This record gives sequence, C-alpha cells and structure tokens, in this order.
Amino acid sequence: MPSSPTHPANPANPPLHTSTPPRIPPLPPSEWPPVLRSLLADSQADGPGRENLFGTLAHHPALAHAWLSLARVLTHEGTLGHRRRELVVLRTAHRLDAAYVYERHRTPAAQAGLTAEEIAATAADPQTHPWAPEELVLLQACDLLAANAPVPDGLWDGLARVLRPGQLVELLVLTGQTATMCTALNVLRTPSGTTSSDSAARQRRHLTVRLDRERCCSAGQCVGAAPEVFEQSESDGRVVLLVPEPDQQHAADVRMAADLCPSGAITLVDTP
Repeated sequence: MPSSPTHPANPANPPLHTSTPPRIPPLPPSEWPPVLRSLLADSQADGPGRENLFGTLAHHPALAHAWLSLARVLTHEGTLGHRRRELVVLRTAHRLDAAYVYERHRTPAAQAGLTAEEIAATAADPQTHPWAPEELVLLQACDLLAANAPVPDGLWDGLARVLRPGQLVELLVLTGQTATMCTALNVLRTPSGTTSSDSAARQRRHLTVRLDRERCCSAGQCVGAAPEVFEQSESDGRVVLLVPEPDQQHAADVRMAADLCPSGAITLVDTP
C-alpha cells in the first residue's frame, strides 16, 4: 500500500487563521435574497460561522442554491456514511490548510462517532494512528486528490474492495466539493466567526422578542431557524414563543427567524 505523500509547508499559502479583512465581505442575512433565506431556514444545525459562509454564497444566489443542493445530497442522501464523510472532509480541509472548514466540521465529526483522538489524527500522518485498513486507504486517497496527484492502481483497488462503484463516485465528488469550498474561503479570507469586538458589542445588548399570534400563518420557518425560542402549537399550528428574552447565543437564530417569517408576526427589540 502506498504511503501518504509528504505535506510540505507552502510559504505562499500558510495555514489560514486570518485576522485580515475578507476580500469580499459576507452579506448580512437581511440582504440575502428570499429564495436563499428560505433554503437556509434550518441552518441552525450548521454551527458557528454559518452566517459568514452563507453570506459569502449570497453574493451569487443561483450558485449558492446549486452548491447547497449538492451539499444536501452529499449529507442526507450520500451512501458513504457519516463517519466516512467527516473523515474525508476533515482530511481534505487539513491538506488544503482550510481552518474554517476544518474547525466547523469538528462537531459533526464527533456526532458521526469520531473520538477526539481520531479527529486530531486527521491532521497528522495517517501512519501514526491505528486506523482501520479501510479508513487508512480513504485518508491516503484524500491526500492524493487534494494535491491533484494520480491515484495508483494499488490504492484504487484498496478503495474498491470496501466501496461500491456509486460510493467511489461519491468519494470523488465529496472531495472535490470540499476542496472547492476550502479554496474559495481561503482566497476570500472569509472569517470563521464574528470578531472579538463584534462579540463584545452583542453581549452588551438585550434582545426582546414580541410575537403577534393573530398574524401567524403557521409557516413554521421560525421554529426551524430558532427551535430553542419558538415552537409550533399542536392545537392550532401557530407559533408559540418559548423564550421572550433569549440569550445572545441564540440572537442570530432569532434574527433569522424574524427575517424568514412571511407574515411579519415576529418583532425584535434590540437595545443596549
């Protein structure tokens, strides 16, 4: 079995932990086109930093829709399995020095069953961790694909012994899709989260939610955006406000919920 290629440091492309301004600032949710906002109504599961990712994609709504559709197929209809998928994403992001993507996938990787030691090992020489043979060939393939290097027959045969033809195709598409996003976010210097000054300013603010149930049309998008704050009544289908004064950790979700509400039933009072 071929060993993983050495990952040389590239002085022209150091690991991205940028504090410089983004080359294309992400659009705030209030400026996202309605179609994109609707598509991202359930995005609270994507964790911190999603507004910057989606705000960057919002500059090109048609492309954003196509990219997110592919991402959803790979995530929800893929046949590789959650564990394999997260191994591929983490290893590819590591090889491309894409800190944004790598850090965002730590939590999904843990949810897929990877231990903290295994997650750390995705950023090390695969030979130094006791990976199962079928996972070792997967990581070695990611190394070659991320470097646009040929995949030798011996390695391909190892993959073909554990993956079906459709899964092999999915592996190539998943690696390519991950690499595309890693490259785009790296070049654009998209921040992975809010700056410390932004965070401090938000922590000093107080958010109050006001709900007009009579105007509610039972669309349920607010529940998808902020389930910690809203729920849908089983009796009449209208929204129920669970937390009138949510913590700042839920503020972005609540703002998205208000923005998505088609009837304008949610009003926010944001004060110092």
